[in-house]
Amino acid sequence: MACLITMAGGVSPYHMIVAAKTGLVGSVGVLATSYLPDSYRTTKSNMVFTFGTTFVGDIVVVPTHYGPVWMEAFLTGLLAAFFTLMFHHIKNFINKVYQLH
Repeated sequence: MACLITMAGGVSPYHMIVAAKTGLVGSVGVLATSYLPDSYRTTKSNMVFTFGTTFVGDIVVVPTHYGPVWMEAFLTGLLAAFFTLMFHHIKNFINKVYQLH
């Protein structure tokens, strides 16, 4: 999702394939870093690892469309980290409302 939002040029089949590849590389990074002790224990660490793996995935898969080489990957990683924070708060809200643990 973050990749599609920050990608220049709108949504097309090509862009969807690039976003899927970026997500796949980022997911492999998340899987690899999940074996580190306490890597996703806190919301902050979850955001940092999500940002990092998405950033690397975007750098590997797609050339930049904004200024410096790292800019699009940075924006994509930042948006993915924001989504992580947003979903964390939504999950906590739902757990609080329904008294889930």
